[in-house]
Amino acid sequence: MERPNHLDLGKKTAATRATSLAIVVAIHVIAVLGLVAALNQDAILEQLKDIQATVEAEKTPPKAPPPPPPDLVKPPPPIAIVPDFTVAAAAPPPSVTTAPKPPPAPPRPVASSDPLRPIARTRTLPPYPPISVRLNESGSTLMEVHITTEGNVDDCKIITSSSSERLDTAACDHVKRVWRWQPPTNQGTPVAVTTRVSVKWDLKDAK
Repeated sequence: MERPNHLDLGKKTAATRATSLAIVVAIHVIAVLGLVAALNQDAILEQLKDIQATVEAEKTPPKAPPPPPPDLVKPPPPIAIVPDFTVAAAAPPPSVTTAPKPPPAPPRPVASSDPLRPIARTRTLPPYPPISVRLNESGSTLMEVHITTEGNVDDCKIITSSSSERLDTAACDHVKRVWRWQPPTNQGTPVAVTTRVSVKWDLKDAK
C-alpha cells in the first residue's frame, strides 16, 4: 500500500527547514568568530604599540663627559746667558794726503811751415736732392770737418743747419767723398787739422 504524498511533502519541508536553520546558525557562528578575531587583532595591535612605546622609552642614557685634562705646568723659558766682553776699537788708519793733480797743459798750436790749402778742382757743389727740389728747400749748411794728413775728410759735423736735414746730410756726404786739401806741414811733416766749410743751397743751381 503506497504512502500518501502529503506525508512525503511534510518530511521534505521539515528537512529543508532543518537545513536552513543549520546554515543560519553556521553563518552566525562564523560572524561571531570573525568578530572575535577582529577584536583580538585590535587587542594584539594595541599590545604591539604598547611594546613599541615601551622599547622607545627605554633609551640609552647619555655618556658622561670626559674629565678635563690635568693642568700641566709649563716650565719657565730658558734664559740666554750673554757673556760680557769688550771689543777693542781698531785704531783709525793714518790719514793720507793726496796732492791734487795739476791740470793738463793746453795743447800748443802747431807751428806749420805751410798753411792749409784747398784743392780748387775738388770744390764742387753737391748734387741737389730731387725731393728738396720738389719741396723748394734751400739754405746754407755750415760744417766742421777734420782733415787727415793725406788731405781727406774723415769726419764732418753740422754747425749751422740749412733747416733741412736732407740738405745737411747731402752736404756732409759730398764733402767727405769729393773735397780734398793740401794738409799743412810742420817742419816738412803733414799735420791733421780741423776747419770749417759751408755749402750754399740755391734752387738756381739745381739741375
